[in-house]
Amino acid sequence: MSRALGTAGLWLCLAAAGFAAPLPARAEVQAAASGDRLVLVMAADPSLGRPDLRGARSGAYRQSRRYPGVPSEVMREMKQLAADYGLKHVDHWPMRSLDVHCIVFEAGPEAQMDTLVAQLSADARVESAQAMNRFALMGASDRNDPYRGLQGSLDTLGVAEAQRWSTGRGVRIAVIDTGIAGAHPDLAGQVAERRDFVGGDAADDRHGTAIAGIIAAKAGNGLGIVGVAPGARLLALRACGQREPGGRGSCTTFDLARAIDFAIDAKVDVLNLSLGGPQDRLLERLLEQAKAQRIIVVAAAGDAGASFPSGMDGVIAVRGDGTQAPGSALVAPGKDVLSLAPPDGYDYFSGSSVAAAEVSGIVALLLERAPELSAADARRAMAATGGDAVQPVVHACAALARVGRGVECGSTVAATQTGSLPLEAD
Repeated sequence: MSRALGTAGLWLCLAAAGFAAPLPARAEVQAAASGDRLVLVMAADPSLGRPDLRGARSGAYRQSRRYPGVPSEVMREMKQLAADYGLKHVDHWPMRSLDVHCIVFEAGPEAQMDTLVAQLSADARVESAQAMNRFALMGASDRNDPYRGLQGSLDTLGVAEAQRWSTGRGVRIAVIDTGIAGAHPDLAGQVAERRDFVGGDAADDRHGTAIAGIIAAKAGNGLGIVGVAPGARLLALRACGQREPGGRGSCTTFDLARAIDFAIDAKVDVLNLSLGGPQDRLLERLLEQAKAQRIIVVAAAGDAGASFPSGMDGVIAVRGDGTQAPGSALVAPGKDVLSLAPPDGYDYFSGSSVAAAEVSGIVALLLERAPELSAADARRAMAATGGDAVQPVVHACAALARVGRGVECGSTVAATQTGSLPLEAD
């Protein structure tokens, strides 16, 4: 990565609070983040760089990821920067994958935000600057009618056929979303690791629980439903809040950045982002790093106002059938998809969020059969299973037949099964 190291290289993230004061409770940070006066600050720190000892994809070794705190020399620079621009410290966190510390500030009431960001960007101590953005969870609206039917979406996706050959065993999927109901019996043993980047009591974790169930609900336990990739294991990374039952959740740049950085450091295989929002430079940098680490990123496709990260090159964009989205997003079932609801129930959900989760599950199926598969290879395999170049329709078994030998699917996809596709590097 080309950037100057040392305390002179800063990456500014604007937000709210004084450097000498103790860190506020996360509830206060969330309240501050609801405003439009937050700026994000990155301070370059070469001590965050370290050799990667964890080996290949899905290796057993997991290096410690404890936060050592901001070095004193970096903190002195940040205090001076805050004093020079009238900023108030809110929060901070290391972005290990970028070798920087991210500091969140709040601008004063008199500051013109566009002007302030421009001034910070031109400051010799600052690498770059941006305002805090907010992202919305995509769809996954529910009808509050547990167990109203069967999982027709799995039939449409050809998952039952695909699971004869693969269940996603050994694949690790980071679900960056609201929280996931930890006590749900259909997720027992499916969540390998949990982290909360939002804090406080979660009033409603329906969205994340639904996404987790679609991807990896347990198979063969005599309960409820089965996920697309029941052999996969989830990292439940809570970076979004859904404060009202059934309400639309949202996330900030800062919380998403910390979760993505954690997922990169944890060496996950797949990153599920069932959310969308405006273009965001910090998140873009982190996702570029994720792609460089061979992590396959799947995102829900939104409208023009919420086209990031799904519109980013190398990200697999997915929309639900019956929904509209710009670009050439893959299409998966997105209407009345049965999944899990907290604390231990079941319900139907709709939207591009659930379609993205289905595709994340299919990617896990592909990776079990072809661990070296790139994001470009995975998308090509899924896009070739039906439809046209603009709106390719996903079929799990047909996609599997394209990445590994010996996979046989039913007659419904026989016409599209012409053997394995030649794979290309990203």
